[in-house]
Amino acid sequence: GGAAWRVKVLRGRGAIRMLQNCSFLVDVAAAQCAVPADKERELAAIGLERHAEVDRTVAAALGAGVAAVRDNVSEVDAFNCGEPGPLRALAAARVPAAFLAACSAGQLAVLVELRRGM
Repeated sequence: GGAAWRVKVLRGRGAIRMLQNCSFLVDVAAAQCAVPADKERELAAIGLERHAEVDRTVAAALGAGVAAVRDNVSEVDAFNCGEPGPLRALAAARVPAAFLAACSAGQLAVLVELRRGM
């Protein structure tokens, strides 16, 4: 039989290390799918010339997750997931941490939103 895998949900420093490590492993071309035809279809839709761009985008999102966990600004992640309310309601004292989290991942939309709220 196959080995059983367990996933442990990490918090704090463990989560930061996990996200950092994952950001170095991103490789869309090496992704696995249960159905090989799904992988072929999705990679074709992305296009070979865009694989590096997708890799950088995913790695940047993981980097933003690192900064968000480290600085406790989950509002940045919420904004990136289509929920702008928490970022718009962010207390002024927490804006610098959100700014750094967004900068670390090159997330211009978050920076624009933070600027709008000033």
